[in-house]
Amino acid sequence: MELGLEESILDYLKTTDAGATASEISRALSINRMTAVKYLEVMRATGLVDYRKVGMAKQYFATSNLSYAQAALLLQAKQLLMSIETIGDHLEVFKDTINGHLDIVVTYKKNDRQKFLNIIEEVAERLKK
Repeated sequence: MELGLEESILDYLKTTDAGATASEISRALSINRMTAVKYLEVMRATGLVDYRKVGMAKQYFATSNLSYAQAALLLQAKQLLMSIETIGDHLEVFKDTINGHLDIVVTYKKNDRQKFLNIIEEVAERLKK
């Protein structure tokens, strides 16, 4: 699927007060109505959009104000968290996440690195309680 089209659909839906039908979206974005329906159903399955029945039509609307990229990242994070079944899994994910951040943080100026260290110290104090 073309990510640009999903983003365009989502952006369009955010501009409408009452949502839009697949036909309205297809006209606004100059795409085939069936293409719009296909994308809308995939986006509905991932929680980006939903619809309500208005007579025979489905009126689609954005479910949040997140951008497509933010929503996709949030979905990926949720899927990762749902895959954690044991404390060992959790520790591994946590360690990988921290190490990924450290690779970036070490490139910052000393004052900025200290801000991260302060957060880590706060968290360590909370874990000790």
